[in-house]
Amino acid sequence: MSVKSIIEEIEKDVIDVTKTNFIHNDTRVVPNSMDGELTYESGKDKKGKKIETCVLYVDIRNSVALTEKHHTQTMGRIYTAFTKAVLKVARHHSGHTRNIIGDRVMIVFPSTDCFTNAVNCAISINHIAKFIINQQFKGVDFKCGIGIDYGELRVIKVGIQRNGNENGENKGLVWVGYPANIASRLTDVANKTIEETYFEVIRNPINPRAIKPFFNYLSLYASNSSYDPLAPYYLTTLETVEMTTEEFANNISSIKPGELYMMGGNIINFSKKKRTKSYPAILMTGEVYNGIKNENSKRNDIINNYWIEQKQVIKNVSQKVYGGNVNWDIK
Repeated sequence: MSVKSIIEEIEKDVIDVTKTNFIHNDTRVVPNSMDGELTYESGKDKKGKKIETCVLYVDIRNSVALTEKHHTQTMGRIYTAFTKAVLKVARHHSGHTRNIIGDRVMIVFPSTDCFTNAVNCAISINHIAKFIINQQFKGVDFKCGIGIDYGELRVIKVGIQRNGNENGENKGLVWVGYPANIASRLTDVANKTIEETYFEVIRNPINPRAIKPFFNYLSLYASNSSYDPLAPYYLTTLETVEMTTEEFANNISSIKPGELYMMGGNIINFSKKKRTKSYPAILMTGEVYNGIKNENSKRNDIINNYWIEQKQVIKNVSQKVYGGNVNWDIK
């Protein structure tokens, strides 16, 4: 087959995807790649499923540095032992492994009791990393990071039909939805200490009385509006604001040579600083934390406040996040 022929065939496939419908049916069980209700044939509606549940990601920390420091055979043994352990403990907690990408594993749970199962699974994985892998592989300083979120996931089958041994390698499931993205984001920072550059800005805040309402009709509903056309644009008081490097760059500009202008206030001074942020091994969104509290409020980890709200901002995560270095007390 010529390159022209395969390009034309692929173009038809892309057009087919844009022209046919995607239908997602509700489910409470975790779909797999052999599910007959998941379809991807050309010329027909593509059938998928949607499920509201918890998704968990686990990833080995500093895997590149570990590989550089330790013998390849040692790292192969660690990957084998840890991945096998994660798959077994996931099944024990009713989870279903749905992706293994390098040293990152994705686990999805049936809707029923998903909060309890997901959090227990995370605790078990953390326990295995701390007390089994590290004990058996001395001097490796093995760590993993775990992230959990809850919400609606949409599942579709992708790939092509191939004959022989390649058939399974050319098909798979794609999990679409915020929970998968957020859980992955939490996993990115879990059990890490991150050095962060930020700017500390001292400025005069904008005077609220100097801000003219955008629409005149607002005055009908705010007869006691504080707007004063003679009020100074900036207050004389000072405020200190912390900004990321991106926020600082987006908010500062130069209108005249030698002068800096900042959105949100009259800049007096600024300084570039560094700090470190440390995250516990297990991170979960507030929805997961509230879910586990509702399913079992008498758990030791809830009663004893083992899960602490994280005050640091995590990229792309807008809701509250709770975390802890929790493991089992096995006697």
